[in-house]
Amino acid sequence: MSEGLSRREFMKGALVGAGALAGLGGSPYSPALAAESPKRGGVWRYARNRTPPGLDAHRSSEFFTCMSAMYDCLIDTVIDPQTFELKLVPGLATEWTPDKTGKRIVFRLRKGVAFHDGSKFNASVAKWNLDRLRTHPKSYLAPDLKEIDNVETLDDHTIAINLKYPSVGLLHALSSARVWAGIVSKSFQEKHGDDELNRKGCGSGPFRYKNWIVDEKVVLERFPDYWKQGTDGKPLPYLDGMEENYRPKIDQAVLDLRSGGLDTVHFPPPRDVAKIKEHGDLLYLELPPFEFQDVCCGFNNRKPPFDSLELRRACSYAIDRARFVKITGFGISRPHMYPYIREGLVGWSPKDWPDYTYHPQKAKDLVKAAYPRGVTVNVLVIAREPDTTYGELLKAMWEAVGIKVELKTMERLEWINNMKKDNFEIGFWQAATFPGGFVRDRLTTKSPGNWSNLSHPRVDQLVEEHAKTFDVARQHELIKEAFKIVYDQALLTCATALTHAVGTHKKVKGIRAYWRTLVAGEVWLA
Repeated sequence: MSEGLSRREFMKGALVGAGALAGLGGSPYSPALAAESPKRGGVWRYARNRTPPGLDAHRSSEFFTCMSAMYDCLIDTVIDPQTFELKLVPGLATEWTPDKTGKRIVFRLRKGVAFHDGSKFNASVAKWNLDRLRTHPKSYLAPDLKEIDNVETLDDHTIAINLKYPSVGLLHALSSARVWAGIVSKSFQEKHGDDELNRKGCGSGPFRYKNWIVDEKVVLERFPDYWKQGTDGKPLPYLDGMEENYRPKIDQAVLDLRSGGLDTVHFPPPRDVAKIKEHGDLLYLELPPFEFQDVCCGFNNRKPPFDSLELRRACSYAIDRARFVKITGFGISRPHMYPYIREGLVGWSPKDWPDYTYHPQKAKDLVKAAYPRGVTVNVLVIAREPDTTYGELLKAMWEAVGIKVELKTMERLEWINNMKKDNFEIGFWQAATFPGGFVRDRLTTKSPGNWSNLSHPRVDQLVEEHAKTFDVARQHELIKEAFKIVYDQALLTCATALTHAVGTHKKVKGIRAYWRTLVAGEVWLA
């Protein structure tokens, strides 16, 4: 990668935020474990409480480790184990160089890369992927690629991305920190179509599709022609295969982990962490700086009853976050009221935002002012733990201040459908922090990751300006103001925050994170 002045300025803007989280926790992997010589073979049995709606990276609505195992991105990410800075390193692009204006970036592409169907990666495939990411109606990354004007192929292994304006977030958007940027096989899609690509997936990653038992598990096998080398000088991955097991009841997954039926559980329930730590063969491994923020409540302010600002604020004041931590945190979570941001990220400024610390009397007064004859609200709840417990806690807290609550429990895909169709009053989900604090996908109008369909013209304007601003102080002011509007209007709130972690058997080595997903290609079994 060229390191001229414009390059340094470009990267300074792209990397700001992630590095600021340095010092917030322990190393995301053990240096002692990293020094061991990897062994080859075996199948890694991994589990989480969500299941992919499909295996097309561009259409995924979530971050899944099986997806990061199947796909490579133009840019790779590495989290420094000492500073926790998120570093951008070569992936399918070996280098990228912006011009002096920052509006044109030339990417040199890796040679000798094969997809799982045997087709080759080259500049035309890269351009096709970027065009598809920008224009596919179900692309989750499209909102973060608005700044791209067009993509040129310069030769078989060189492309140029021409931008409408310099973009501080583009490199993160195209990196493995955002799994949706995975490069898919153009040949496979053109031969089999979108539906088959979504059913089987086809990338150039270390693992390829073997089987998918819907609502049970995705089974992957080693891709023998993978381009990346392991520390033993042989092609990755070290494993023969991996399984991403769907466990809607994640506490059952922990039981399976303790009994030997699983090897790794992503984000085990806080109540089970002590059992994991006490087990002689298991580890609870934190992977900072990424964190989840639980019980992120989105209020539908476009129709009654939450067109009432007083009612939205009442719900925010009525959440006893300390009680949430005591009941559901089990010593590893903390109270947190501001979704999508945390200390150390660009825009963090709680002194400038409303303080929704638990205040039941204020909540009662607001409810009476808004609905003197009483009010009933419906809350959409995904039928899994810990969501059902969270729903019951919210119900108790809100009913204590005079808000009658009806919980509507449903499967996750039905929940997504209702939220997207605006058929809800309150929905809650698990929010998360993003590399560099880039929150456009979560806060701007009609963005696919904007679960509550939040829409505010000034927020859109501020977030869009942030995306093209390289001045760090100005970035801070823009995001601070955007969140101030969101919190002043009580459009979003949350209850707790929890550092990214896994419960894993000690025999599982080499676990690290891109950001939110795990790097399956480097995992091995002792």
